[in-house]
Amino acid sequence: MANSRDEDLACKVYIGNLDRGTSKYDLEDVFRRFGPMKNVWVARSPPGFAFVQFEDPRDAEDAVRALDGTRLRGSRIRVEMCHGRRRDSQNSGRRGRDNFRGPPRRRSRSPRSRSPSPRGSPTYGRKSPVYGNRSRSPSPPPRSRSRS
Repeated sequence: MANSRDEDLACKVYIGNLDRGTSKYDLEDVFRRFGPMKNVWVARSPPGFAFVQFEDPRDAEDAVRALDGTRLRGSRIRVEMCHGRRRDSQNSGRRGRDNFRGPPRRRSRSPRSRSPSPRGSPTYGRKSPVYGNRSRSPSPPPRSRSRS
């Protein structure tokens, strides 16, 4: 027997590439012809996508087949069945945009702050860090320019 989450996903449709001004009522007008809906949710931050949940999964499938790639308020929309997991940033489906933001930042394991204390504040007996003893490779000697 399927659980209610699986049944809900079978009835839920993702709508992407929506115009910023698309409202819940715009979507209700377009999707109502496929069957009764339980819920319509439009994202506002960030805008551009929505979910429509039908009462019957067949209505959801019909809406996907009929509306994927059609225009709504001037934008060609994507209409897909929900699959229950979030997309990762590498495969979000946004075409023509580089979603890679670099490696994740790592926090320092050191409990002390890296920012220096304001001038004149007491150090409470702590020694200031010594930067001269760090192990670094020596800089190469400066090149001499020859005049020819």
